[in-house]
Amino acid sequence: MTGAVGWVVLGAGGHARSVVDVLERGGHTVVAVSGAAPVGEPWHVDVLADDRAAFELLAGQRLHAVVAIGANPVRARLVRELVARGLSVPPVVAATATVSPRSLVGAGSVVLEHAHVGPASRVGEAVVVNTAAVVEHDCSVGVGAHIAPGAVLLGGASVGGGTLVGSGARVLPGLTVGAGVTVGAGAVVTRPVGDGETVVGIPAATPELSGTRGTRRTAGTRPHGGTT
Repeated sequence: MTGAVGWVVLGAGGHARSVVDVLERGGHTVVAVSGAAPVGEPWHVDVLADDRAAFELLAGQRLHAVVAIGANPVRARLVRELVARGLSVPPVVAATATVSPRSLVGAGSVVLEHAHVGPASRVGEAVVVNTAAVVEHDCSVGVGAHIAPGAVLLGGASVGGGTLVGSGARVLPGLTVGAGVTVGAGAVVTRPVGDGETVVGIPAATPELSGTRGTRRTAGTRPHGGTT
């Protein structure tokens, strides 16, 4: 993270608050955030109108960028655009997180407080490894995926691009979860999951099946990934 003198955070919601906190705890200066801020505690840094304003600021000064937006496709698109423009988009790793020096973490990815990325794991661009999430040894996480708070990928598991592994969910060793998947909060994945599926419960199954095997969902409820 050398060469630049501060950070611009694309995003101004709750996830952006977590990322700004990580940066400032690490002694970095956050120059501005961008986008519509939620109702609540006002920001203590400048708030830019939108992401275009953030790009203009980044182009004119020696600054790092990080995309702190929860929506996986939007985050991945913005990171790709930043990289294509030759702007600095290094990964952000919290001081309390552990990332093996024998792992790879892609541009624009964020590893938040108390999370872990184990040796020989490969984390793609624009990934969120959220608070206390675990990506064990030899795992693969695709571009724009989100491993939500407390979720665990056990050794050798693979998660495709744009997938959400919900809060507290588990993917058992060696299993493959495809691209664009939603794994519901607290689910335990015990079989491979194909692209675009939504699975919930223990063992994880599609919502149509979750009432007939493993943990039942209350009628009328929807699977939730448990993001922040």
